[in-house]
Amino acid sequence: MQLEKRLAQQQLFVRLMVPYLLFMLFAMFLGWLIYNQTYNLVKGEVTRNNMQLLDQVKDTMDSRFSEINRISTQLSDNPMLQSFQLVHNPFDRTTTYKVIETQKSLYSYNASNNFVLDYYVVFKNSELALSTKSTYELPTFYRDVLSYADMDYKTWSNDLFHTYRNQELMMAGATKYEGKSHEVLTYVQSLGYPNRIQGALIILVDNQNLENLLSGIDVTDGGWAYIVDNKGRLVSSLSEDGAAPNLDIAAYPANSGIIEASSSTNGMMITYTTSSYNGWSYVVAQPPHVVLGKVMSIKQTTIIILLIFLVLGIVMAYLFATRSGKPLVMIASKLTRRTSGGESKRLKDMYGFIHNSLDLLIDNNNVLQDAVERQAPLLWESFMGRLLKGDFLTLNEINSLLKHQHVEIQGVGYAVGIIHFLGDGYGFNEDDLHKLDIERVLIHEAVRGAMEDNRFIHNIAEDKIALLFMDYNGDNDLFRQRIEMDLTNIAASIHKHMEIKLHFAIGGFRTSLLDVTGSFEEARQSLSSINYNEEGQAIWFSDLSHTNAGFYFPGDIENRLINYTKAGEVEEVQTLLQSLYYENYQERRLPLAMQQLFFYEIVSCLVKIMDQLMLPNQDDIKPLLQQLNATEDPKRIYNRAVEKFLFICTEIDKRKKSRNVRLIEDIVAYLQDQYGQPSMSLEMVADHMHISKGYVSQFFKEQMGANISDYLENLRMDKAKHMLASTSLPIGEIAERVGYQSASTFSRAFKRGSGVSATSFRESAHKEMG
Repeated sequence: MQLEKRLAQQQLFVRLMVPYLLFMLFAMFLGWLIYNQTYNLVKGEVTRNNMQLLDQVKDTMDSRFSEINRISTQLSDNPMLQSFQLVHNPFDRTTTYKVIETQKSLYSYNASNNFVLDYYVVFKNSELALSTKSTYELPTFYRDVLSYADMDYKTWSNDLFHTYRNQELMMAGATKYEGKSHEVLTYVQSLGYPNRIQGALIILVDNQNLENLLSGIDVTDGGWAYIVDNKGRLVSSLSEDGAAPNLDIAAYPANSGIIEASSSTNGMMITYTTSSYNGWSYVVAQPPHVVLGKVMSIKQTTIIILLIFLVLGIVMAYLFATRSGKPLVMIASKLTRRTSGGESKRLKDMYGFIHNSLDLLIDNNNVLQDAVERQAPLLWESFMGRLLKGDFLTLNEINSLLKHQHVEIQGVGYAVGIIHFLGDGYGFNEDDLHKLDIERVLIHEAVRGAMEDNRFIHNIAEDKIALLFMDYNGDNDLFRQRIEMDLTNIAASIHKHMEIKLHFAIGGFRTSLLDVTGSFEEARQSLSSINYNEEGQAIWFSDLSHTNAGFYFPGDIENRLINYTKAGEVEEVQTLLQSLYYENYQERRLPLAMQQLFFYEIVSCLVKIMDQLMLPNQDDIKPLLQQLNATEDPKRIYNRAVEKFLFICTEIDKRKKSRNVRLIEDIVAYLQDQYGQPSMSLEMVADHMHISKGYVSQFFKEQMGANISDYLENLRMDKAKHMLASTSLPIGEIAERVGYQSASTFSRAFKRGSGVSATSFRESAHKEMG
């Protein structure tokens, strides 16, 4: 009976276990199939990603060395450097100044290109080395600034001046730079010709920059990465133990590829690629388990697939939590990188960290706003000073600064008045000056209280304050009455606080803020007509007699004429010259000698402009002077001088337009070529073009009618529509190709710009084509 019972239990056990065993065998077989398929797919993806990472390093290096090549070309074409190559005795009296001017002409490229550690221009004939910071004799330069281990000065100079290098790497490795040991790349461009070397341009690249590029590659467990130049010389390497690898890149079968691990590769999987730009090779060797770490993880997952069934609920909860928490993780990750110098770190309290970061951001913004508000009065004082001096060239420049100060001026006329409150009773001893300082502060506050708009007040001297009046009606008589009323109120307000003699001088009316400086100069001229024995006298420039025997060409007008001409402002130059003609040849009755003297001043101004612009054909000025001596009517010759001014303006304007066309073409071409980069932005465009971000933004908006971000998004949408209509690529891959990091971001942008989803657009396009 017991035997029968035991047999029955065994049969039941077998019957219950068989389904489980069959299910487990089926699950293991299915897992094995999935593992094999996944292994091949993931292996291909991992190796492709490894190659893409290496290609990114290569492309970055090509881009940086392309910039260095451009720098070397610019320096080689520098006319001052070309001229200095012929100098043999640099410290003679006639050439010392040339040394200084040549050194000053060097531009500090490392301020805009952090890849360049420093650069020097070495001259064979003068035996000098120039940099942006100093000038050295070659022996001193090699001893104190730049030297190489196991190489003396004679060997170095012979190699530098007898081996012609055209944008080549001279050497890489340990270098003594400014008294300290550095790992640098020495990049050399010889000056002169192969059989007649006159010097060399030496550009130093910090090897740390190359190691930083390679740092994204995993070289743990004996792996390594290195870069060799087109001559097989080691440029930079990266490994755990710091040892340099010993492999021959020439043995590899193609310009790029992947070599599986074998005994010939010391058990390493080799990934390599060669630059078509400079022939440099980039090689990475990694243990297979490092490269295929994801595959190993999948294998382990397959082995424990049965255990996953038991904790399926936990896994699903984890997946849902991961999906819901992904936006918070992205925000926290971005905040940690910004607050910790680009390094990511694990957070224990993510919500608390985000809350504290937002508080810190708000506090910093408030501090910045307070700092801006504290600086506002100083900026306004600077603006008023420049406005009165005539330092602005265009109304756009004035309006831009007013907008920055949140000030709006809607006047149709302007006039400048000056309050002079220093009478004959003042001296220049310490007590008098101290008293004057106190009175000036009190007067300034009283004027502010009396003025309707107290922002347009500016101190111009110890005893003088300038006032800017604005006309809102366009009636000069009413404008004058209002100014006189304001001056009366100002005098009454000042006399409430102190007894002091006040005198007022008012310039003529102007219709543009650009011409306010003229009214200011007229007010200053009017001060000379004040009788200080009379209290409260107000002198108007328009009331003064202008039968002046002297010509009118003040210094500020000359400066504006020079600045307008150099800027190519044809209309402004023409208007200014017409006003000078009207003032000197029609308003003033000048004798012939004074008319000729005025014309000499105009010609002198013309010569200054041509000298500053380094224009040829200055001999064209001589006929003007000869014609002036041969005629008794200088007014006729004046028109020919005007033509010369306008010709220079036209040439300058043509140069500006030509540069603008080339620049906008380069920017558009760069965007067309790089729109697929997710990090493409205004900053990248400015860095690529070597100009400031603010200028690029304003220039692009003026030329294209849209800002860069809108243009880039429209470009990406056009490319995406073409791929949606003409290919069957997944939307996620299309999003990646046109520069979006995720399909969801692309889909939102596409629907925002097109009004329909990407899927609907594809279906509609295929229906139209079918």
